[in-house]
This record gives sequence, C-alpha cells and structure tokens, in this order.
Amino acid sequence: MRVFRIFILMILIVLGNFSFAQNNKEIDSLIGSANAFLFKNPEKTIETGKEILKKKDISDSYKISSYILISNGYSGLSNYQKAIEFALKANELSEKTKDNANQIRTLGLIGNLYIRIEMRDEAWHYLDKADKLSQSVSLPDSMKYLIGNINLLKGFLYKRSLDCGYAIKHFNKAIAEFQKDKGNGFAVANLGQAYNQKGYCYLKIDKDSAQVSFEKGLADARKNGAKSLECNALIGLSEIKNSKNDFKISNEILFSALPLSKEVNQIEMESRIYKLLAENYIELDDFENHLKYQNLFDSIQSKFSEEEIKTVNELIKKRNEFKQKTYDSKQKNSKIIIWVLLGILIFSIFILSYFLVKKSRKINKNIENKIS
Repeated sequence: MRVFRIFILMILIVLGNFSFAQNNKEIDSLIGSANAFLFKNPEKTIETGKEILKKKDISDSYKISSYILISNGYSGLSNYQKAIEFALKANELSEKTKDNANQIRTLGLIGNLYIRIEMRDEAWHYLDKADKLSQSVSLPDSMKYLIGNINLLKGFLYKRSLDCGYAIKHFNKAIAEFQKDKGNGFAVANLGQAYNQKGYCYLKIDKDSAQVSFEKGLADARKNGAKSLECNALIGLSEIKNSKNDFKISNEILFSALPLSKEVNQIEMESRIYKLLAENYIELDDFENHLKYQNLFDSIQSKFSEEEIKTVNELIKKRNEFKQKTYDSKQKNSKIIIWVLLGILIFSIFILSYFLVKKSRKINKNIENKIS
C-alpha cells in the first residue's frame, strides 16, 4: 500500500503540475509557487489556483492549469470528491477548447484520482479514454511524455491485477515514449520507474529479462540522481541474486541500497531490505544476523500494521463517501429531471385541452348558426 501510494503520487504530480509556456510571467510565477506549496501547504495551492481564476482575461489554458492546481491541492488534503470535481472542470474546458494535450493530461489526472480511492472501473474508463485520444491526435514532441504517463499508469493497474503480460506491453510503450525526449524533465522523471515496474513484473516469469530492466532502471536513476528509484532497482537486483542462491552477492547489493532508503526516508523499502537480509542470512546459516535483521523488520512492520489498518479503513470510508455523494447527486438530478418532464407534460396537457375546448366551442357555434 505504501509503495503504491508513493508511485501514484509521483505520477499524479507529473501529470498535473505543469504549466505550458503561456507568456504571462506573473501567472507562471503564481503557478510555480503553488506547485512548491503542494506537499507542505496544499491549502495555499488551492488558494492560489482560485486567485488565478479570479483574474480578468486569462487564457483557457491558464484556467485549465488553475483547475488542476486546485484539484491537486484537494488531493493533497485527501478530499477526493473536490479533487475530482475540479479535475472534471479542467477536462470539460480542455474538451470545449479542443486542447488535445490538456485533454489527455486531465483524463490521466482523473483516472489517477480514481485509483487513489480504489475505484478501478472508473480509473480504467478515463485512462482508456486518454489512451484512445492519444492514438487519434497529433501531439507536439514536447507533450508526448503524456502518452508515456498514461501507459505507465495502465501498466501499473494491470500489474496490480496480476496480469503482467498486458502490464509489460504498456510499460514498453511508456519507455518508448519517454526515450523519445530524454531532455524532457517529465519524461526523465518516470523512465526509471517504468524500467523498475517492468522488472518486478518479469521477476516471477523471466529472471534474465527482469535483470535487464532493473539494470536499465538503475543506470537511469543514477544518471538523474533519483535515489529512491536507484534503491528500488537495487532491491530488485538483489531478489534476482536471491532466487539464484547467490545470497552473499544479494546481501552486498542490499547493503548498498540500505543507506539510500534511509537518505530518502523510504521506510517501506528499508523494511523490504531487512526482510531480504534476514532471509539471506538464514540460508547462509548465520542465525545471529538473521535474528538481527528479522527483529528490525518486525519492528518496522508492527508500526506499519497500525498505519496500514488506519489507511485502509480511511480509504474504504472515503471511497464509500464518494460513491454515496455521487449516488445522491445522481438521485437529485434524476428528481429534478422527473419534475421538469412532469411539468412539461402537465403544461402540454393544459395547452392541448385549451385548444380542444376552443375548437369544440367553435364547432358547436357553427352548428348552432346553421340550425338558426
């Protein structure tokens, strides 16, 4: 769950927090500062987004960026109802203005938000829509990383569904797109992640392919200074060595990953390293070190257990709240539509009755005139 949250958050930011060059330094500066506040003060991000929307004569593209800022701010506060509301506004405006890049961008954002609340059917709907659109339109080279992001998310969803065959296909598509523009910071941010995710998919079905993917992910992470991705790739490589009974080399790799996990405060990776070290030492008949790292793993896991239970319960609660609000909203809209239709029907009956009575009176009057 923790690794999943970190992965989704990273993709969410890359999908959302980006302002196309729009030649307004003041607004560009506001968007930049709002992005900086996203982690430490999401309320400020929301406030800045709303402040931009109040400005006169701003372009539609700036409005879309502002809606996305507000959406990301609410997501940071775990208010997914509001986050989706503003993401949908951004998408509606991008559709209205036929802004293909922003349509793909916002569809990915909406899909991402549904993933956050474990509503996978809805996530698939928006990601599939983004995927189809990306295949039917021409994007400028600087925006093609968006295609990579959508495929990376779809690959991750397939991996979560234990369908690594399809997952790998999407990871490959993502990698191909990211490689087209290695100078693009947004492509660079997720290339290593795509290699690592592909490696973990291959881990149980093709160890050699898994090793190639992890080595590429490791090289990319080191090149770009992405220490969390470097740590993740090293853990994957250590698991391959473990599977080949090369426990000493596996431990060497894990000990090189351990300081990285601590440096970037990735406690879930640190926990995984302790677990693998404990498993390796038991195979090496080193019971003292086995107990040492097993205890370290158990210590972290006990803290995780309480947090995970709390997180899962909160996630279920938020998902149910969101579904209830969506249902209530649909019910309210349905009632309004029924009353409007009923009103139209009553009005139509009244008008029809009026004309029928009027026509009947006219016919009776004509008959009376003929008789007289």
